[in-house]
Amino acid sequence: MKSRPLGAVCACAVTLITTSIDGALVDNGGGLIYDTVLDITWAQPDVQRTWDDANTWAAGLTLGGVSGWRLPYISVAAGAGPFSGMPVLCNEVSELACRDNELGYMFYYNLGGSFGAPIGNSTEFPTLQSDDYWSGTELDSSYAWEYNFGGGYDVHGPKDDEWRSWAVHAGNVVPVPAAVWLFGSGLLGLIGIARRKKAA
Repeated sequence: MKSRPLGAVCACAVTLITTSIDGALVDNGGGLIYDTVLDITWAQPDVQRTWDDANTWAAGLTLGGVSGWRLPYISVAAGAGPFSGMPVLCNEVSELACRDNELGYMFYYNLGGSFGAPIGNSTEFPTLQSDDYWSGTELDSSYAWEYNFGGGYDVHGPKDDEWRSWAVHAGNVVPVPAAVWLFGSGLLGLIGIARRKKAA
């Protein structure tokens, strides 16, 4: 009887289970939360750092087996005039305008915040504080934009101030469970055994 290649005999599929939190957020496990509207994955909020240190921290992360993390961005108005370089207005009135402000979108649309009302720890983000969070958006060489979760608004501050840091990654980052790695290692071992038997 001719033996079939192991891959043809064992067609295995691993389904990663995610939990939907609300209409826009999906808990991927491992502390990673995927925003289905903005198509970004959020890590858990972290400690206070200067702006430069926060950028370095985010860029050095490897979460869910993926590197390339960054601070959330805040879109600013282009061109000349009195509002040049100012953040695009983001509030509970204009969901579309908030899509260019990742932190503002999180505050108003993912967590249901209201202007002037603080948001602290939540089911999705138990370490979230009603504090300022750095964005990756600079105002100039000395200042950068941050977002206040104590009231739902953008503010700029000196880069050497220490504010909280929060990392995001483009797309849906789903951590690969350890069981999948074990399964893959076992499968490779079986393939090796099958090849040795065939060669013998």
